Amino acid sequence: MKNLVALCPYVAYRNEQLLKDCVLIPYTFMTHLGYDVTVMTAQKEEFTYLNQLSGLRLDIVPTCPLEQWADYLVDYLKNYPHEIDVLFLFGMYATYYPVVKYFKDHYQGKIILKADANSYWVSELINPNTPQYDYLIHHCDIITCEGVAMQNYLAKKWRRPIDLFRNGSRDVDFNHQLTFNSKEELIVNVGRQETGRKNTPALIKTFAQLAPSFPAWRLALIGTYEPAIKSLVERYYQLNPQLKKQLLLTGPIADKKLLESYYAKAKIFITASYLEGGSPNVVAEALRNGCYLVTSKIDAWQDTFAPEAGASFDHDDLVALSAELKQAMSDSKLCQQAFTLNRAYVQAELSYEQQVSRLETLLKVRGKLNDNN
Repeated sequence: MKNLVALCPYVAYRNEQLLKDCVLIPYTFMTHLGYDVTVMTAQKEEFTYLNQLSGLRLDIVPTCPLEQWADYLVDYLKNYPHEIDVLFLFGMYATYYPVVKYFKDHYQGKIILKADANSYWVSELINPNTPQYDYLIHHCDIITCEGVAMQNYLAKKWRRPIDLFRNGSRDVDFNHQLTFNSKEELIVNVGRQETGRKNTPALIKTFAQLAPSFPAWRLALIGTYEPAIKSLVERYYQLNPQLKKQLLLTGPIADKKLLESYYAKAKIFITASYLEGGSPNVVAEALRNGCYLVTSKIDAWQDTFAPEAGASFDHDDLVALSAELKQAMSDSKLCQQAFTLNRAYVQAELSYEQQVSRLETLLKVRGKLNDNN
């Protein structure tokens, strides 16, 4: 049985990350390809989602200051009792440099680094000319990113092959019984509700302006929210009391079945984010439920929906945002078409099972090429 070890880059994963790409990809190596998988992380909160990952070995290690984590990762490998066929890393962090160097000196296995890259990160924070990043870029057997545009950019910037691994969905999470008839006049946004990076005020302002013309429609903002967001929503309630029924600030929804039911009922998923790590995991959750996508032009926007099944707008162009949202709310056939197209896109392009199978094939080919260099 092949062995895969996944190392957390920043001491401790959050509970919600257990059901995101950083853990679900290694887990799919176990469930789909039969690997023996260990995910190593410290713990700073209760891991309630672990019960949804049957059979996963989560090696919970003692916490330590972040500045000591790089050395701890090396010590972890020094004391690891088995061979490692695949070392899985999440994010291009300098923290990984010592452990990658140790792994290359002491193990025969291969390294997958999922870059989780956005334009700010790779342009401003990662200098490929520094020894640590240069070593990581040229000694990881496979580096992946989440969108075609970023893939092409990094391949030129880092002068090496970059592979595509879109944030997606497990086949088991795809509801084949879902129909468009279950949809309601509901728009959802899932994630942190904040004034900064996620740009929630743009969603609130735009929907509040459209709401009087669409009294049957609701916008549900799902996730933790800043006090400023709550104040903004309450201000709009005062201006238009009808919005209390249409503009919903739910707070976080930890129950995954309940959260999935929001996606299943929603005709539209919307985001106005300025920046995302790669592509939002929540987009794949919306797509598998057949939502029409309205998105700002984040780095991976071209990969966030099937052709004719979504729309994009430039950052801070609220006129375009309003026009795209109004069109989707006005045209039920557009949403119905998106239901079919986006669900087909998930099955064809975003299946984690298909993507890890492709990664394993790449490991064999790329690994042999690297061994011969």
